[in-house]
Amino acid sequence: MRVYARLGGTFSAWMAETHPRFPREGLAARYADHPDGNYRRLAVRDPAATPTLIERLSHDPAVWTRQAAVGDPRLPFHRLREALHVPDLASSAGANPALPEDEIAAVLDRADVPA
Repeated sequence: MRVYARLGGTFSAWMAETHPRFPREGLAARYADHPDGNYRRLAVRDPAATPTLIERLSHDPAVWTRQAAVGDPRLPFHRLREALHVPDLASSAGANPALPEDEIAAVLDRADVPA
């Protein structure tokens, strides 16, 4: 975490947080209300983060935090559908593994992507 803190919001920080040995447990309790959005984003990585917390973070002021939250499969479905229509979130929402196939088809239809 000291390395992450020193790196700030850089690409290197992202590389550190995606490393398999980066700590995940306890991040939600520790960082969900942190003043820095880069730390609030870490709360999404905690396996104990609740769907309620994930939804709250999907409305976060920091775009990176919102994007991390809408890409998480614990996000409640109603919020996932909303996020598909928000330009800053649509890509992350579209990559959410919990997005059902029929919703993916609907997104592609709206974008006039041929079948």
